[in-house]
Amino acid sequence: MANDNEKDKDKSTEKNKEKKEDRRAYRRKRRIRNQILAYVVLILLVAAVVLGGIQLIHMLAGKWSGQAGNETQTDPVAQAEETETPTEEPGVISTPDPVEDFSEPEPTEAEPEEPALDPALQALLDGMTIEQKVDGLFIVSPEALTNVERATKAGDGTKAALGQYAVGGILYSTNNVTGADQFKDMISTTKDMYRELYSRNVLCIVREEGALNTVAGNMTKVEAAASASEIGESGNRENASEAFQTIGNYLSEYGIDVDLASIAAVKTEENSYLKDRCYSDDADIAASMTGAAVEGMLTTNTLPCLAAFPGEGGLSTNPDKGAGSTDKTMEDLQACEYLPFRSGIEAGVPMVMVSAMQVPASGEDLPCMLSEAMITQELRSELGFEGVVITAPLEQIPSSAGIDCGSAAIQALQAGADMIVVYKHDHYEEAREALLAAVNDGSLTEERINESLIRIYTMELDRM
Repeated sequence: MANDNEKDKDKSTEKNKEKKEDRRAYRRKRRIRNQILAYVVLILLVAAVVLGGIQLIHMLAGKWSGQAGNETQTDPVAQAEETETPTEEPGVISTPDPVEDFSEPEPTEAEPEEPALDPALQALLDGMTIEQKVDGLFIVSPEALTNVERATKAGDGTKAALGQYAVGGILYSTNNVTGADQFKDMISTTKDMYRELYSRNVLCIVREEGALNTVAGNMTKVEAAASASEIGESGNRENASEAFQTIGNYLSEYGIDVDLASIAAVKTEENSYLKDRCYSDDADIAASMTGAAVEGMLTTNTLPCLAAFPGEGGLSTNPDKGAGSTDKTMEDLQACEYLPFRSGIEAGVPMVMVSAMQVPASGEDLPCMLSEAMITQELRSELGFEGVVITAPLEQIPSSAGIDCGSAAIQALQAGADMIVVYKHDHYEEAREALLAAVNDGSLTEERINESLIRIYTMELDRM
């Protein structure tokens, strides 16, 4: 019995072993099958991606070739001839057709759109006649406007003259001032007349630079500021700032819009005609004081205008009495005379007057105010000035230059100037008629005139 039981037990153990082996074999087969299925699925996915990529390439190639085919219309007869299979001579290998280049064209940069013009400014330009636009480029003396010997009052003659000539600015001198109340009344009446006629402002301008002045020196009971040389000798740029802040404040009480100051010059000539009107013979000091003067006046309602580019500190003769010239190189000017202008421009000066002096090194045998090299290349490009450029008075152009007022006005605008200064009535009419004739014959475009007017009126809008 015992032996039978042991045999049965051995048989049971054998069966259990066989069952375990069967289960292991089954699991192994199932694992192998799953692995095979995973490999098959992976292969199918890779094949699908490859086939899809090939199909996409064919589609793109067909699209590009279709576009290329549409660009060139082929004659049907010629096309039929091309499709015929040519008979080739035996032994001759035909040259394969060139493969079309389907590379994408180089992207072209879109030109930046010009910013839209201020609606108020656009409306102002649209409401002006071409005569009014040309007049708006002139700064004239009251005598040039009214054709009188001395103007000290704005009456019927002034109103009639303004109705005929819509000038952009009026430059007053000591000749027009007899007292505080008289000068204030003259300015305010002129402005009222102009607004009534044109619904806009006319720039009223003086030269007030401390010891040399228009208002403070003519019975107005205004104490003159210190001279530029005194301010420069102090070594304190705050003195320059405070002086021109004071000047700007009292000029605005008179209704003055622009002051032709300060003088941006380095006194490089001991006998300079500017004398005490220069801050210093040191370029760095002159530059520092010029920038401070601009900063001071810009805190008021009066706009500064630097005079006169590229710097007249090396001239012994006043340009009013004869043309000046410099033998300095452009590198010399950039290292010295340009520094006060650069400082004033960085301080935010809105206007710069350009001198009648000549700079032969510029490559142009012309007064700077008629020179594209000096205005466009040097003042605008080299120094980065984007504001209003005005000329020195046309009367400073020497007769030896052989340039009449009409030609000078045209050349000034073509060189890049925005406003033209004229002292005398006949010179103003000559220049005005020349500009109108140039517009009529196409040598001067209305777009070029608008360009200057936009600068002028943008300056006005920014001040309001």
